[in-house]
Amino acid sequence: MGYLEIIRPLNCTITFVSVLIGAWVGKGVQFPAGLIFAGCAAFAACAFGNIVNDLRDIEIDRINNPGRPLPSGQVRTNWAIVEAAGFALMGILTALPLGRNPMLLVFFTLVLLFLYALYYKKTPAANLIVALVASMSFLLGGWVAGNDFCLVPLGFALLIHLPREIVKDVIDLEGDRPAGVHSLPIRFGSRKALVLSAVLLGLLAVLLPLPYFLKILHLRYLLVTSLGVLPVLIFTIIKLLSRPDRPALFRLSTLLKVVMGIGLVGFLLG
Repeated sequence: MGYLEIIRPLNCTITFVSVLIGAWVGKGVQFPAGLIFAGCAAFAACAFGNIVNDLRDIEIDRINNPGRPLPSGQVRTNWAIVEAAGFALMGILTALPLGRNPMLLVFFTLVLLFLYALYYKKTPAANLIVALVASMSFLLGGWVAGNDFCLVPLGFALLIHLPREIVKDVIDLEGDRPAGVHSLPIRFGSRKALVLSAVLLGLLAVLLPLPYFLKILHLRYLLVTSLGVLPVLIFTIIKLLSRPDRPALFRLSTLLKVVMGIGLVGFLLG
């Protein structure tokens, strides 16, 4: 079970769905040649990144997340490396039929995920890299389908992934400090980091109805996001500005993940 858990299958499935949304947003459901391959390539890249990240973080996770597969002993390090290599190969092979740009995007993502775990994870750039990688699945779907509207969910994904990653860094302060991590909360303080997260979420809240008013998406999108996303964003912003403790931050991080799912539904229905 640990070998499945280590890839974070829910995150990988969301990545797969994000590729489909990148192809469908503003255009309706269609299955251009290679779309499923693109989804599989993105799923594999996500799994690869999650495993490599956990391999790099074994010692930190002994403090921050001791129940994870590697620090808990559910997964052996050597087998995790083999599993990561297998998903990297799967990502490359499923990207080959997609054409030059999508193939290069998948390859770039795999390299970036590896470099992130190896070099950039302990730097302030880490949050932006994670948010960028998470958003590029929409671009992959858009490129495969020739859909420029993929830039809309891509931009929104950046504005929700980036603050969530910052919140997670605040949660992980206890384990990150002794490990020599130079995250935003460590460099500038938890308070400023949480304020920055709130500002980014505020920008997302303001931009949320824009696809409807620009006639890219329909009333269904506006209803889903207005009723399911906007209230949660406002609640989260208020809580982030009220000096939340660690358990509260855990809950807010989970809420933002739920918001991502509702947002995907909005794009699917829109």
